[in-house]
Amino acid sequence: MSRLLDEPTVVVVVGESVREPALRETLLDGAATEVLLEETGASALETIDEREDIGCVVTDRSLSDTTGIDLCRRVEQLEADLPVVFYVDEHEEGHEVARQALNAGVSGYYTRSDSAETVRRAVDDVIDTYSRRREAAEESEIFTTLLEEIETNVYVKDREGRYVRVASVPDNVDPADAIGKTDVEIYGDANPEMARKTYEDDVRVVETGEPIYDRDEQYGDGKTAYAMRTTKVPWVGDDGTTKGLVGMTVDITEFKRTELELEILRDQFEKFSTNVRHDLKNPLQVAMGHLQLARTSGADESFDAVQESLERIEEIVTDLESIAKDLSSAPERGANELVEIADSVWNVLYTRDATLENELPPAATVYTAKETIRPVFENLFKNAIDHGESDVTVRVGPLEDGFYVEDTGPGIPESERESVLQAGYTTESDGSGMGLSIVSDVCVQRGWSLEIGESSEGGARFEITNSPMVLEPIADDRSDVHADRALELTDEIEVGTLQTEGKAEYDPITDRWSVSADGTNIWRHWNDFYFVHTPVDGPVSIRGRVTDIEEVDAFSKAGFMIRDELEDASTYGFVGATPGFGTEVLWRTQRGEDGTSQQLREESRSEWFRVDLLDGYVTCFVSQDGQEWTAIDQRRIEQTTPIHVGLVVCSVVSGQPCEATFEDVTVVELERTVE
Repeated sequence: MSRLLDEPTVVVVVGESVREPALRETLLDGAATEVLLEETGASALETIDEREDIGCVVTDRSLSDTTGIDLCRRVEQLEADLPVVFYVDEHEEGHEVARQALNAGVSGYYTRSDSAETVRRAVDDVIDTYSRRREAAEESEIFTTLLEEIETNVYVKDREGRYVRVASVPDNVDPADAIGKTDVEIYGDANPEMARKTYEDDVRVVETGEPIYDRDEQYGDGKTAYAMRTTKVPWVGDDGTTKGLVGMTVDITEFKRTELELEILRDQFEKFSTNVRHDLKNPLQVAMGHLQLARTSGADESFDAVQESLERIEEIVTDLESIAKDLSSAPERGANELVEIADSVWNVLYTRDATLENELPPAATVYTAKETIRPVFENLFKNAIDHGESDVTVRVGPLEDGFYVEDTGPGIPESERESVLQAGYTTESDGSGMGLSIVSDVCVQRGWSLEIGESSEGGARFEITNSPMVLEPIADDRSDVHADRALELTDEIEVGTLQTEGKAEYDPITDRWSVSADGTNIWRHWNDFYFVHTPVDGPVSIRGRVTDIEEVDAFSKAGFMIRDELEDASTYGFVGATPGFGTEVLWRTQRGEDGTSQQLREESRSEWFRVDLLDGYVTCFVSQDGQEWTAIDQRRIEQTTPIHVGLVVCSVVSGQPCEATFEDVTVVELERTVE
């Protein structure tokens, strides 16, 4: 039986005075649907304990096994709000008896001199009151359970938007801290935008009486964004006045992310199919042409050309699949030679009388998978060939932090330079408009910058920057450079603004550094971190392992830095670990400019990192064992003397430090051999 399903309309009567059939019949004319006659107080209590539909007890003053007053007290112990009405012989009436009954908690005191109708009205009234109280108590228990156990953010606020009741939900504000406060008072410092909007909604619901149903709200940006779905309805009292609101807010961040992922998958499929049609057109034409020649001539060269085109088709499908799914990561076997990639792509294109001038230095390598960089060269080359004369010249060359591809063709009008990067845009009647869109997609996925300009001959020039590249020979490949004097890290400093005191400890027995610090970030204009360093006058190399980093934030970082000066605006080069995004490389090449960042997409993050300064260039390395090093990025930074080299920790959450552990740290000066 259920209290919310069973109406309390059964009356239990016990004692001699209530045995009259007339009284029982009169009671059944009112709210009572059944009258149960019990012989003793004990049997009455047993019935009350067993049933949920008892709404009132009518008892005599004296019972065979107890008294009415004692029964009343025991009923209260069993069911606190269940009403008990006394119906006694007239000769028992007296002020003392009535006083004792009322003190025992009876809901009414009547005698035989009162009419049966009077008793019925009294019983009807107490049944109605008891029914409403019992229902309210049950609903209160349900609401309390909802607040304490369901872990859904349900809350009640008054007319001023102050919390009256709030659910106990993990990772949410403690109900004890929320009661009596508005969202602005609770969340105003941590998330002022959310707090302000929430409070304005509260006031609007209360003042207008208009509810809010299933409204989705998003706060924050990028990977730290979160989404909520909110319903708020006015809390209206029995007299019709609005007393506040009742609301429920559900975190739908994962749902929204899944929804976005499905949209991305759909877009990826559409883009993949379109790009396949676009990029396979050329090698298919080449294969078909050489196949026709092979059928007529039987020459091995024609069959070789067909096989080469088919192999290129397979590469294109792999490349486009990686772009569409954003799967391409760091290369599996170290950096790739950029000169070789550009030449190999050119050689399989139908270039007519066009010429490639590859001005990339022989040492140029790119720490990017081939399936990522090949489509960039292929579509930039094809764009030049398709829009230029048959003898167009295409030129590839280095930039400080990337490379360019330019041609001697007609160029791209400045008014169209943004449009040409959009999917479907084309100036040709038979064009698909996908080539440069593919290039743009790769740059966006990798965090590279793409600028369109004009070559010296008036043709198109595409500059791709902030791309992990190495252009100059590294110290390991030079016979005139060797390691010289070892240095120790001697100084510690807080660079920028830290909310908590940074600290560093070195254990010479284990050769281990433990460094702890907070800090807003090392990126763009931010420059907050703890630096354990030493000054150096000349070329230098620092290397070691980041064996552990506490995940205060996915972008928390610990690594190795070469820095011009110790001021906020100084230039630097950094490589190290993040908990959520693997290896990160940071740069500020000109004093006072915004810093840049690249997170590498490695199958397994490196533990070993290294930074060299040689001939004005800073080179960042990674390694799996500390023996074989792969140069991943290199840039010339503005610098004076001395420079500073050392360990860096930044939590990326101001006021909340993270701790990182460094091992096998070595700092050596690099010496040139005089020949």
